[in-house]
Amino acid sequence: MTRYTLRLTVAATALFAAGTAMAETTLRFSDYGPNRGARAAALEWFANELETRSDGELEIEFFWGGSLLGGRDTLGGVGSGVADMGTIVGFFTPKELQLYNIGDLPVDNSNIWVGMRAMYELSGTNEAMTSEFSAAGVHYLTNYSTGPVQLICREEVKSLADLDGKKIRASGPYGDTLEKLGVEIVRMSQADVYQALDSGLIDCNQNYYYAMQAYKQYEVAPYALELDWGQNMSFGIVVNEATYEGLPDDQKQVLDEVASDFIDHLAAVIEEDSTTSKTAMEQGVDGKSLTVNTLDQADREKLLDASQTAIDEWVTRTGGNGEPVLAEYRDLIEKYRKEEDN
Repeated sequence: MTRYTLRLTVAATALFAAGTAMAETTLRFSDYGPNRGARAAALEWFANELETRSDGELEIEFFWGGSLLGGRDTLGGVGSGVADMGTIVGFFTPKELQLYNIGDLPVDNSNIWVGMRAMYELSGTNEAMTSEFSAAGVHYLTNYSTGPVQLICREEVKSLADLDGKKIRASGPYGDTLEKLGVEIVRMSQADVYQALDSGLIDCNQNYYYAMQAYKQYEVAPYALELDWGQNMSFGIVVNEATYEGLPDDQKQVLDEVASDFIDHLAAVIEEDSTTSKTAMEQGVDGKSLTVNTLDQADREKLLDASQTAIDEWVTRTGGNGEPVLAEYRDLIEKYRKEEDN
């Protein structure tokens, strides 16, 4: 645990309702990951900013590594008040957060800041999305992203044709799409990938540049195919809905402002980490280097066309809400692309 504590007690709630200001509001934040790496550092930034901007009235106490709630249990645990805030992963709750899982679709959306801003606005303002969170007893605060999807391989690959017949560890709709392109999909955790690549059990792995370096996969797979293919963004922070509504307006405002600024902060961190890791691996780390190839425009269009099947299947699963939510999501992506260009 860190020194940051963000916990609302029954007594604090009563005092807030009576309009009495408290010097410190404490709630507990549950995260499934360890307290290391760029995302954990960004959460510490979130906590520091929250404490500073609230003049010490709002603090966060982190419970790392699933010590309070496991990743699959976080949505329900925050909704029921076991934790006050937490990191949720849409993949773990496909029924409860059907619409939020739009963030994991292989849409044409590989710019980290653009994607995170679009997902943040969609999740916080679209009525169907906010109703979905409310039904789970939580209030959506902000978002993470993995950054764009890439492939790392044992042998050099330069095109989609080179992937035909290969065994690739992939997940979600990205794996479903690759399968339609002639790939044999293998499901496993990133922790098992190094050995699988080394032994030849798999030929390639779906990953992100900073994670390729962190897991040292470049040591056994010296080639990458830069797909810049969508992002995984059904991945964010929620707060117990009753807790959020019980905060004084000035504290809500601070929490909302930090949540918005977190998008800009984390997007910059991921972009820097991705660029730094890619450059380091290309230049060589401990005598091992990575050769990076990129898709040509024809293959990129083919990949996006193939991705549409997974997108259509999501629209069908979500019923009447899926199509308008997808249309708004794409409009927001275009909105923030134009904003960034300006």
